[in-house]
Amino acid sequence: MDINTIVLIIILAVLLYAMVNNSQEKRLDARKQKERIAAEKAEDSNEEIATYGQVQDRKKQLLSLIESNLSDHPDESKQLEEIIEEWSNLKIEAFQNRRSWVRATPSK
Repeated sequence: MDINTIVLIIILAVLLYAMVNNSQEKRLDARKQKERIAAEKAEDSNEEIATYGQVQDRKKQLLSLIESNLSDHPDESKQLEEIIEEWSNLKIEAFQNRRSWVRATPSK
């Protein structure tokens, strides 16, 4: 074996090692991404999603509870009503955002 053949074999071995190592890294990255997406889906499926009507019913219940039990404390009642209003708006927005991805057309 001459020196050119040995150099060629070493270069081919390095290239082969680089290709195998690169494909393993890509597989590992793909597996991590798949696990991350699965974890996000599991988290989303456990999230409590309420429809507009359910949120409005719960909001009415809470507001009537405040009126009946905290009428002696108008400042605290007002703060709680504002908190409930913000909560209901966030719940409705979350419901609409969750449904919007289904109707959205994929952009190219």
